[in-house]
Amino acid sequence: MGDAAKPAGRDPRRPEPGAPFTSDATPAIEIRGLTKRFLGTLALDHVDLTIRRGEILALVGENGAGKSTLIKTLAGIHRPDEGEIRIDGQIMHPHSGNVPIAFVHQDLGLVDELSIGENVALVAGFPRTGGLISWSKVWSQAQAIYDGMGIAPPDPRAPVGSLSAASKAVLGIARALSRQAKIVVLDEPTASLPGPDALRLFELLLRLRAGGASILYVSHRLNELFGLVDRVTVLRDGRHVRTSPIGSQTPETIVHDMLGRDLEIHHESQATRSSQATRSTAKPMLSVEDLRVGAQGPLSFSVGQGEILGLVGLRGGGHEAIGRTIFGAQAQDAGAIRLAEEIIPPELPIAGRIAKGMALLAGDRLVESAFPGMSLRENLFPNKTNLGGGLLTPISRVYEHAQVGDLLDRFDVRPRDANAQIDWLSGGNQQKVFVGRWLATGARLFIMEEPTAGVDIGAKEIIHAMLRGIVARGAAVLIVSSDFEEVAMLCGRALVMGRGVVTAELVGDALNLENLLTRSSSGSGLAVQTH
Repeated sequence: MGDAAKPAGRDPRRPEPGAPFTSDATPAIEIRGLTKRFLGTLALDHVDLTIRRGEILALVGENGAGKSTLIKTLAGIHRPDEGEIRIDGQIMHPHSGNVPIAFVHQDLGLVDELSIGENVALVAGFPRTGGLISWSKVWSQAQAIYDGMGIAPPDPRAPVGSLSAASKAVLGIARALSRQAKIVVLDEPTASLPGPDALRLFELLLRLRAGGASILYVSHRLNELFGLVDRVTVLRDGRHVRTSPIGSQTPETIVHDMLGRDLEIHHESQATRSSQATRSTAKPMLSVEDLRVGAQGPLSFSVGQGEILGLVGLRGGGHEAIGRTIFGAQAQDAGAIRLAEEIIPPELPIAGRIAKGMALLAGDRLVESAFPGMSLRENLFPNKTNLGGGLLTPISRVYEHAQVGDLLDRFDVRPRDANAQIDWLSGGNQQKVFVGRWLATGARLFIMEEPTAGVDIGAKEIIHAMLRGIVARGAAVLIVSSDFEEVAMLCGRALVMGRGVVTAELVGDALNLENLLTRSSSGSGLAVQTH
């Protein structure tokens, strides 16, 4: 980040992000020998971690490395088996409650139907006068918290559902800070934020840091750490690998520490992009003509056999509804949808579309993809006809376990236990299960919403390989995403949407991060760029 991202009036005595600290003061948090076991799994293996006063410490690692377990232990959700946690030098027992740490989780936990002030009061408490809620104090309480963060307060009576993604993220932090905590833990705060919105969040974090707050920042987006955090801690397989000043690291060295090996990053070559572009002009797998969904459209495009097409935009650009409409999860108001030249009637239910070869990987995997409390076997094959049986035909348990075991091995799902509950898995391993489930159906069209949001770089590598395998056999992939970097890396062609219509088509050399950001932000005037 450049100077514009740094808070105004920075204390010249404070180090720049990545500069070494010289203070001998007691750490804000000191963790020693933290150990946590779940049945036969060692989730945390004698982890040591120190967060200094007034620093931003990044915590990174693959899904399943122990990050979530460490955070939940700090929050008192898990009770450690061994080790100690000291806050300001005093031994703390988080499970006993009253932890002086503010936690901001990826889903934020906001209630869209309530106002900003009410959402703050859910954590800070509802001020009362004479035993009754004082609404004027509810509004002023929210305004005071924003003022304390150095941010112009929005109207506290405004409904949260009307806020942008960035404003919701800021509200999540404001609400967490309402209890006067000087230690903040942020778990994947930018997982669903487009680049411009993420920059607003970074500015706030640097402002909080300048005010003396200590921040533990968990993220899978390694590039955003540089210029933001002071140090980076890497976990792997539940163990502490390394803590280093960010200035001494590169994305490649961090990845090596996370994986224990170098990552073979696959960028689509120009030859591959040209090949995909050729496929897009060949026999289409999907054709959309004059599609209208509410205020979105009219929209016309096609996806060729063997092509990965990106449908991208900023939040509210209109791209989010298109994939769901094609899959039948959202009503189609006008236009035509064809799958391999066969017209798909608007009234055809989801089950009928799946039978014809459509698949949708939903963006909210926990709500829309997982069967909570059920095993990996049951989540991989909820419909036994996908194993070759009929509704009344029994399936051999041996054959079923063999098929499940093959998928778990192929996609490196951890743990490799068909009877493990889906709830036990990290986000990246859950996502591999859900992609594997659709692969088992033999679908021809795969619609992927934010396919690697909140997923570590190792799992992302595997999921990208899965998608390339899908198109290699002639199927088509439509990626609906706000992750411009991923679209630039993976797709051969991208359509940029703004205000419900396609504003640009990027092909070949023109499909890069800069153009995606520029076209998404401008949102006007259809343009096709090929170089």
